Amino acid sequence: MRRRDKKFILKRFLNRIICGDCRDVIRKMPDESVDLLVTDPPYGLHFMGKNWDKDVPPVEIWKECMRVLKPGAFAFIMCSPRQDRLHRMIGNLRDAGFETGFTSIYWAYATGFTKAQNIGKAVDKRLGVKRKVITKIPMTIGIGGNSKRIGSEKVIDNPATPQAKTLDGSYAGFQPKPAIEVILVCMKPLSEKTFVDQALKNRKGITWLNDCRMPTREEAQKQSDSKTTSQVFNRTGGKIYPKHLGRFPANLLVSDDVLNDGRVTKSYSRPRVRGGATQFHRAIPNQLKLQPSDSGPFSRYFDLDKWAQRTFPFLIVPKASKVEKNRGCEELYWEKDDSLIGYHQIDRKRWEWLAKKEARIYQRTGKQVSLKAEGNVHVTVKPLKIMAYLITLGSREGDVMLDPFVGTGTSCIAGRELGHDYIGIDTEQEHVKIAKCRLKAAATRISCKKRRGG
Repeated sequence: MRRRDKKFILKRFLNRIICGDCRDVIRKMPDESVDLLVTDPPYGLHFMGKNWDKDVPPVEIWKECMRVLKPGAFAFIMCSPRQDRLHRMIGNLRDAGFETGFTSIYWAYATGFTKAQNIGKAVDKRLGVKRKVITKIPMTIGIGGNSKRIGSEKVIDNPATPQAKTLDGSYAGFQPKPAIEVILVCMKPLSEKTFVDQALKNRKGITWLNDCRMPTREEAQKQSDSKTTSQVFNRTGGKIYPKHLGRFPANLLVSDDVLNDGRVTKSYSRPRVRGGATQFHRAIPNQLKLQPSDSGPFSRYFDLDKWAQRTFPFLIVPKASKVEKNRGCEELYWEKDDSLIGYHQIDRKRWEWLAKKEARIYQRTGKQVSLKAEGNVHVTVKPLKIMAYLITLGSREGDVMLDPFVGTGTSCIAGRELGHDYIGIDTEQEHVKIAKCRLKAAATRISCKKRRGG
């Protein structure tokens, strides 16, 4: 197929959220037309009984994804750290032909909640004995003055039966508090002999690590905001002196200051000169030669939040907040149904009637029931900042990004903010509806920023 024909066919898919099976949609796309794949697919955990999360994507889907990727293009695929799901996901990607011989990226956060079954409590419940509540403790995250209250209170009680006392402190299986998610890094095999040849041919087989450096201090952050990497390199006469750009990216990303142990450490950054200043060091501008000390908690070496604030100044939350999730979805109303999908869309009049019905049930029985919902009802919305990081790592402005499991559109919103073309696909109509509303709100926000000169 000629290059011009590829562009003509691809144009029908660009900057759209498409409802349908990703296999059927991607089959209509031309070969080697996509620059990057970033997606948060089903984990195969049957999360909260959702039908769309019943299994990991099969090999056939990944084969179609690889066909449309350009040689050397990268794919960043989020995955559960659960061993059986992780093993199967990597196996399917490898069987589809992807290169999987890279380190994964581990995203750590502090806002996960354990779902482990307390065996002692379960025994008392089975025996029909009610426990006596001792106290209730507010649930918080953070350390010291930086801690904040989240969620409901934690109930502290004592075992009520001898059987429960012998099993007190035990939990079913091994279900620790979730604190990381794994991002698999894969690549379509090179069409050229070396990475250098591939980069020269189509700018693929590479990741833009300098754009993902972690900022060191406020002054360096401001400098990165005002000057691009290429401008700084040009100032040094083509010689690379990257330390002022921040810390080199690691395979760990941290949110919520989760590695803060309360201790403050210092680090120093200055050129190491042997036998006096060399011509190379003399060529570096004076303000880049010496870096003042950088201090803070251990989290600063991997701080995704700080990186996101530099790229997206409005991203200041650890995980997707209600404001971020619901922006543009304020007029969406849903009624819970008996299917595994969970919701179908209704109008506001029906939503208000259901609210009154919930109140009547509570007055009659004393039980809180949930018959309705509003806004973004997706249960696993990822924050914009993690998608923005991955898009920045694997592509450049103007590239085409594909998300075959787009959900409520977070990756496409981040891509649009970064100046990329995007293609989003999802099978669930309610997810697509939410994604379109969120994208419309994002487009309005971007146009307002442009009018203000931001």
